[in-house]
Amino acid sequence: MRRAPLARSIKEGRGIQLLRFGGFRGTSRAAQVPANSQLLWQADTACWLDGPWRAHEVRRTLAGRRRIAVIGPCGIPDGELARLATHGVPDDVAWRWPGSYTVVAADDHETTIWTDVGGAWPIYTTWADGGMHWSSSARALASLKGSRVDVDRLAAWLIAPGVPTLWGVRSAFADVSLLPPGYRVTLTANGSVDRQPVWRPQPRAGDHLARLRAELSSAVAVRVDAAASPTADLSGGLDSTSLVVLAAERLAPERSITGVTLHPRGNTTDGDARYAREAGGTPGVYHRWLSLGSEHMPYSLLDVPATDEPAPSTIGYASFSARLGWLRDQAKTDSHMTGDGGDGLLCTPALFLADLIRARRYGRATVETMRWARLNRRSVSPLLRSARRVARTTPASALDAWANALSAIGQSAPTVKLGHGDVAWFPPVSPPPWATDSLWERVAMAAAAVPGSDDTREWPDWTTRRLAEVMADTGRTARADVDIAAHAGVPLHNPFLDSRLLDACLSMPTDERPGPSDYKPVLRRALADLLPESIAGRVSKGDQTADYYQGLRANRAAIEDMAHGRLAALGLVDPTMVRQLVTRAATGMPDAYGMVEPFVSAEVWLCAVESAPVTPWKMVRAEQGVS
Repeated sequence: MRRAPLARSIKEGRGIQLLRFGGFRGTSRAAQVPANSQLLWQADTACWLDGPWRAHEVRRTLAGRRRIAVIGPCGIPDGELARLATHGVPDDVAWRWPGSYTVVAADDHETTIWTDVGGAWPIYTTWADGGMHWSSSARALASLKGSRVDVDRLAAWLIAPGVPTLWGVRSAFADVSLLPPGYRVTLTANGSVDRQPVWRPQPRAGDHLARLRAELSSAVAVRVDAAASPTADLSGGLDSTSLVVLAAERLAPERSITGVTLHPRGNTTDGDARYAREAGGTPGVYHRWLSLGSEHMPYSLLDVPATDEPAPSTIGYASFSARLGWLRDQAKTDSHMTGDGGDGLLCTPALFLADLIRARRYGRATVETMRWARLNRRSVSPLLRSARRVARTTPASALDAWANALSAIGQSAPTVKLGHGDVAWFPPVSPPPWATDSLWERVAMAAAAVPGSDDTREWPDWTTRRLAEVMADTGRTARADVDIAAHAGVPLHNPFLDSRLLDACLSMPTDERPGPSDYKPVLRRALADLLPESIAGRVSKGDQTADYYQGLRANRAAIEDMAHGRLAALGLVDPTMVRQLVTRAATGMPDAYGMVEPFVSAEVWLCAVESAPVTPWKMVRAEQGVS
């Protein structure tokens, strides 16, 4: 694995540019805060900022003993913060304005945090110094507790990365907890923590196309209005192209947005490049091409900065770091948008078929199942049976059954295997041959510890609940990539994770929601007048599987060497089986490849966390705060 020059500039050329914030609530008039941070207000109810924040991303007001802050990109109107200070903060602030942000209010008695709906700003807590510390950085809080990794949580992620229910509110670090998204969390001086859900989307009639367009346009505006050099991915896919054309509509003719398309060196015509070229001709778009060579293949560079958990970009870090370096040095970006989150938000899961049966929409359930079966090349009858079976279960009972199947796999007992496209609450688990008995024992214990209570009645249907879980997981993991971009000095934004946009999409009634075989029809129709016809007509996204196999083969020896690394030292993986699996995956076996990627991501993350410096903290007293 080679270290590309652009990647070197990311890690060494600019220094850490992370944007972090947090605070403390306790009885003491003194509190610890990160050494390089600055206080927004005094120490007994400390709220601090760390990093090169811009003025429009931190709004605050002080009214008597009440302090309120809105942190993160947010389209809050002028004067609204002062009104909240006078009249109080309603719970709908979590999704009242465009953007991805956290609201914090504090007085002499308590500190209240409203977490964003999409989880784009994960908030973590830990008990120390006789009070509760909270922060957007789990790794920063972990440094107060010895920076120990939560091995049980890591084990659960290794086996079932697509089932965040398995680890719930646990972070990747021991003794550091995650606050749920869309919640009001109240911290008191005596250490009590009260968590209450404040957001549950409610079915709403109306023009869903117009609402989606309005909310996505507002999300884009929050990013480009305050930027001098806005940029965005322009992959040729539907999500990134939508952001680019909406930005161009807002900025043209006085300004433009730079759309960046990655392409194999010497080839700007094949695959998604032809769609990107067409979109790049939109008025208000300055289209740029970024050439990538063999040194940017997947697995070619794994010197990834430390993050709060394994980053989605880990395997493709070579190309990701090259893009970031180019955006910083060539495009001079001060706001870069990606389409991350669009797939999870706009594609209806197969679980919707069970919802149709529960709602007694039997005719539509049959039609949608036939279409889904045709798309996945499956027989209709088994899919209908699985939809009926799921319709008769609850999420809690489904989790119990899934956990039992997980334990059976660990005990080498036969279990039911789900196929691609099946209707189920949780994705199938393929037992990795490198998993040790210790790993399975940890995962079984984690599954057994998951609370079994159901909140089904609080959700309009199961599809909505599932989509909310998917987006919360997507938002939290995407923060790792945002932090990696911050290491490069690139402010990276994911508008599809914005709270108001999630509320708009998840408030669609069951009868009006598209089926799982339809590819983002609401977005395509909502932007039909802006999207190039060829892109508006796309019914799938590009496939880069071949690139990943090539990268794995080219870097096979280095990946095999990782088999005896930190995961093996923790007793979670069998090195011999890892090496055998890498060999199988390099030959092109899809099942084997899918088991290599989580192993590599976790091993790289452990290495980065171990080698990264811990966050230094300092003690401050109340009189040092901003009054």
